[in-house]
Amino acid sequence: MTLKNWTILGLIGLTTATVTALADIDGLTLRTTAFLHGIAQRPNATQPTIDFPPLAGHQIVNLALGRDVNDTNFPDQVMALALSCDLQSGNFVIYHRSNSNIVGVIASSTRIVSAHNVTTNDTRAAATGKTNELVRFGMNMDVQLTGNATNGLLGGNLMIVGRIHVNPETGCPLPGSLALDKDTLDKTFGIKPIPKKEDKDSVALTNRTGMANCMGLIDVVGNGLTNTIIVPVGTIDIRYALPNAPL
Repeated sequence: MTLKNWTILGLIGLTTATVTALADIDGLTLRTTAFLHGIAQRPNATQPTIDFPPLAGHQIVNLALGRDVNDTNFPDQVMALALSCDLQSGNFVIYHRSNSNIVGVIASSTRIVSAHNVTTNDTRAAATGKTNELVRFGMNMDVQLTGNATNGLLGGNLMIVGRIHVNPETGCPLPGSLALDKDTLDKTFGIKPIPKKEDKDSVALTNRTGMANCMGLIDVVGNGLTNTIIVPVGTIDIRYALPNAPL
């Protein structure tokens, strides 16, 4: 995405995002890729003009950490979803692979609603990648104020709707074999994988916990200028579990 000629909408106050005690939450941190389609008003045009800036997961991480949206110097800092086993708390976070730490929060849930469907009670199958409980969920999220006065996220809200596999005994998200991650309603709900080139991952995709759609509004600042990106549709790919270290 290229942020160009963003209009200054007003004075803003920026604060550094506070990383919450996610290590104390009973749940998993899951590597997550994202690709959001954006809509934004082009400023300073001779006539009203709309731009369509895409926003990938690594670009969201860049903005959240106060970097240029297209920075490629920090491949170890990636987007992840920290999700509690009771499905009452979800956070899009920035995960640092080098020290297995969560170093920032992108967005936090304000409400999660879920519906479960048990497909098998064979926990051994679950352990080998055959998921035995499917959860469909909707999650309202507030985008956090993070970054700096030049590049950052200024707020907004997102609605995430999709599916995840869980262990019926613990309720925890359960990554499973990609070959077994099949859902006949994905096409009906418009859920589809993200092309590799849109949000690259250094680890080959062999396991997946779930997928979701995304829509909402994201307030951003880029190169010192602000704007709001309308997200009519986006894809969230919830992948494998990441090792956690104490915050």
